[in-house]
This record gives sequence, C-alpha cells and structure tokens, in this order.
Amino acid sequence: MSWACDPALTANIVNSYQTVGPLFMQTLQTFFAAQCALVGDHLWPADAIDKVLEDPYYDFIVVGAGSAGSTLAHRLSEVPEWKVLLVEAGGNPTLNTEIPHLFYNNMRSPQDWAYKTQPQEGACRSYTAKGCAWPRGKALGGSSSINFMFYVRGNRADYDEWAADGNYGWSYDEVLPYFIKSEKFTGIYNEQNKKYHNWEGNLNVAVDKESHDFEHMIINAAVELGLKNSSDINGESQMGVMTSQTTTKDGTRFSTARAFLNPIKDRKNIHVIKHAQATKVLFVPGTNIVSGVMIHKDGKDIVVNVKKELILSAGAINSPHILLLSGIGPRKHLEDMKIEVKADLPVGENLQDHLYVPTFYTKPGDKNYYSIEKIVKNFAQYVLEGTGPLINTSPNRVISFINTTDPESPASDMQFHYFVLPPGVYNVLDIFQKHGLNDEAYNKFKKMNEDQYTLVIYNTLLKPKSAGKILLASKNPFEAPLLFADYYKDPEDMATVIRAMKQHSLRLGETKALKEAGFKLDWLDIDACKKFDKSSDDYLDCISRELTWSLYHPTSTAKMGPDGDETSVVDPELRVRKVKGLRVVDASIMPSVIRGNTNAPSIMIGEKGADMIKKFWLNKRTEL
Repeated sequence: MSWACDPALTANIVNSYQTVGPLFMQTLQTFFAAQCALVGDHLWPADAIDKVLEDPYYDFIVVGAGSAGSTLAHRLSEVPEWKVLLVEAGGNPTLNTEIPHLFYNNMRSPQDWAYKTQPQEGACRSYTAKGCAWPRGKALGGSSSINFMFYVRGNRADYDEWAADGNYGWSYDEVLPYFIKSEKFTGIYNEQNKKYHNWEGNLNVAVDKESHDFEHMIINAAVELGLKNSSDINGESQMGVMTSQTTTKDGTRFSTARAFLNPIKDRKNIHVIKHAQATKVLFVPGTNIVSGVMIHKDGKDIVVNVKKELILSAGAINSPHILLLSGIGPRKHLEDMKIEVKADLPVGENLQDHLYVPTFYTKPGDKNYYSIEKIVKNFAQYVLEGTGPLINTSPNRVISFINTTDPESPASDMQFHYFVLPPGVYNVLDIFQKHGLNDEAYNKFKKMNEDQYTLVIYNTLLKPKSAGKILLASKNPFEAPLLFADYYKDPEDMATVIRAMKQHSLRLGETKALKEAGFKLDWLDIDACKKFDKSSDDYLDCISRELTWSLYHPTSTAKMGPDGDETSVVDPELRVRKVKGLRVVDASIMPSVIRGNTNAPSIMIGEKGADMIKKFWLNKRTEL
C-alpha cells in the first residue's frame, strides 16, 4: 500500500508536526487524502503473485498491461469461465504519471523503459549518445500512463491501405466500431457525432470547451495559411487544424489502467502480477506449440502455463524482444546469438517511427515566470483543489495535418504539434536534459528560453519510407535490445520534412496572428549548421539531422500480413506464423505506422484482438 494511503502511517506523520499548528496539520492531512484519491493502491488490481504460484495454469496469459494489453485483458475476462493472467513489468501509476501537465517528467523515471536508438550518422547528431530518446511506459497502462494524452485515431487511408494489402477485416469501416466501443466521448451528442463516437465506453475522451489564448493564436495562424479549422479530429476528415481530444477526466490522466483495469480490480477470474518481466515463450518439448511463459519476479524465474493462448502485448519494442529471445525471428540473427530457431520470421524488421524536427518562435517574457512560490501554488492547487494550470495539457493541445504534395488530398503526410513553453521552463521541466541533448544544444535552448516564451512546432513525418530494425544485444533478457531507427535512410523522408517546414512552420511568422502576438522566428543556432544560409535547403537538412526527435511512436516490428507475405510475422487474426497458441496484439502488428498518434489505434487493436480471440474460442466451444 502507498505510504500516503496507510492511515496509521499518515497519522504518525501528521502527529509529528503537532507543534506547527492546526492549519498546517489540516493541510497535510488534506494533501495525503488527495494523493491517495488520485493514485492510491486501492485503485488498481492487487499483485496476485501468491495465487499464480499456487495454481500457475491459465486459459490466457497477456504479457504487457499497456494500451492494448489492458484493453485485451479486460475484454477476455468478460467471459467468466476463462481464467486470465495479466503480466506487467512495472507497477502502479504514480502521482507524477497522473498529473496531465507533468507528462514530460515521466521520461527517465522508474515508469519509463528509457530506450535509446543506436547512433547513426544521418540523424540525432546533437544528442550526447548520438541516438534519439525513445521513452516507453513501464507501469499499469504502459505508454498510455506516460504519453501526451492526445486521442488521435489516424486517417481513414491508413486502415484502407492495410486492407488493400490483404489484411482482411482491417479496413477503416471495419475497425471504426472498435474505436467507438472503447470511447466515452464528452462532446455534444448530435447526428453528425454519433456516427463516430460513443458516450458510454470505458475510455474517457475529453473535448475541452475552452481554449487557451495561445491555442486560439495558433489556430488562427494556421487558418491564415489556408488550413481548415476542424471541430473533430476523429470525425469525417482528419485534415486541417484543431484542438485535440485528450484521454483525461476531471483534471487527471485517463490511461488504459484507469479505463480498463480499475473497473475490474476485484473481478475473480483475472489476476495481475506487477514488477514481473516476461523473458521467454515456452514450448511443449519437441514442438512449436506454446505451453506458457517464463516470468522473472523478485529475483526468481517462474513458469506459468497456458491452456489456450499466450498473447504478447508488450509493445513494438518489448514484444519483438521477447519473440527473439524465444527463438522466433530471423534465422541468421538467432543462430549468430546461439538461440535455437523455433520459427524463421522477420521479427524486429520493418521498424517505423514518427520523427519530428522543431521550429522555434520566441517573444519576450518575464524570466521570473517560474518562482518557487508559483510552482508550489500550482502543485497545491492541483492536489488540494483539483484546479490550476496542471489539470490539462493546455496550451499545448493544437495539432494539424497537411499533405505537402497535394493540398486537396484527404490523406496527410505531415502532422504538426505546437508547444508553448513559458520563460525558464527548464527550471521546472528540463526537456533537453530529459532527452539527452548535448551541452551545445542544451545551453543554446536554455539561453533562448531564459527570458522568452518559446513556441516549438513539431514538424512530424507521418509516412516514413525509411524503416529500421530491432536486434538482440545479447541473450540476456534484461539487456535492452538494439534499436536502429534509420531515420532519413530514404532521401524522400528528408525532402518531405523540408517541404513541410517551408510550406507551414516557417510561414507561420508571416501571419497576422503571430505578428500581433509578438512571436518571431528564432533558431537554435547549432555550430555544425552555421556554414549554411538559413534560407537554404542545406541548412534545413543540417538542422533536421542535428535536432532529430522521436514522437515516441515505434510500430510495425511484428508486421501483420496475408498468407504468402514473407515480410509478415502475424496473420490478419494476429496469430504468429509457424507456431501454435501465440498471438501479438499491440502496435507492433501495424503493417505501416498510421498517420497520427498511436495510443488510440493501439487500444483499437486490443479491442479487435479480443473480439477475434473470443469468436474463435467461443465458436470452438459451441462446435464441441
């Protein structure tokens, strides 16, 4: 139990401050009660390790309690006669994960796997390690517990392209019901909305009725450049500029842990074990039939057996890592690692991610914006009253989508996020340090932001032609895999990013909206790029390679494809090829990364995966 939720311990702490007076004592008690209400252990399923050890046999085992895994486990356990185990390498959400405005603070915390890509010459050059930061969630809710909380489903074209490539059942019209099934939409109910939304699902999707002045400014500027102001990013059309819907409720993050695990924390047929890392898929000796999974917890290896299916929902990095350690992957790589090959499949290949390059605008501001008193006041407002600037991600909710080669296209190739950072933001949230940027980039950003508001535009490449790969570093399951992002490997990716900057982010400063607000184009003047004229493509190329960032959307490392597709790992029903009793249900199955943020599509994949599993096993029971 969390110390803040232990009544005896709380009383002892409060009593130790008796001499300071009743007002402070009352405040302290209120603080502890508020923290407990937000993140107390009573909100989440208890760790069921004793029950697992007592009877280690389950109908279904789900590895990973993230966006897809929590959804999947909830739906499978709706069948009362099925016994389900959910395995999570992390623990419960924390106060830090649940406060919306502190999302960046989760990087490099215990709730982050804190992955980094391998060094490459053509990207991420201004990082100390020459590789980009790839945070991944390590807690109930997975990355939905540490992400930016944008609820973005992607573009109709994404899913229709999957279906056109032979993935039956995955067209937009076929996946839309699974998006709708999860959602508890807070927008207005009307004839137009009801085609795309649901007001009774598990996942709260907030539609904020008020926007910050900076958000209005950004939307007005984008409209001046010809973008349509859309009211619903997940409605008829994705294109244009809008304030995004978010996975929040009443000033709190609404992760899949809150949406799907909290409501079933006392359900008898599902067990959850935490701080437990799955290390290997186990097989019936001499066969390719899955028998269970090896789990490492509290310094011990535990074998848990599965009767029907083992499902990997550990994400686009950890699911392929487990497969490779288990002998499922490219034959040559496994043989080089001296791992017995169970199935020769292209696991870890086809790695895709959304990279972005920042463009900066600045305006003068008060360098004392973040005083200690103000920081304490904001935190106290949030914890004690549920009010103040920490309750949502404002003023950073605006996003837009364009197509750089065809303005009339309904399918985007670039996305833009817009973040407004107050002067001296590094005193509260040191973004460049969190990501591991080198001293030059860190110090130049600090100087830029010291006494200025900094508007950062994330020029995000949506449909990269480049693809990387994941390889094992060793047979040790606790050593991180090698992540090769291979950003800009295809030169067309760089060409698209440069087009986008010239068409949109570099033109925003010409708009009346930004001029009246006092924002002017500024540059993080990296030494390596000073030899180029700032108006040239060479300069934009150089800056894009120095200041490459990930939007944290790795996908496609266990690609879904039809029979006969030798580049695929799973079939359209998410069954791993060449073995029996194993599926992958998470973002790694995407044939290609979607045009937008990946949390909502991962939840959809969990919903659809659960439905396919239910239909298979319930129909099988009927046939018997």
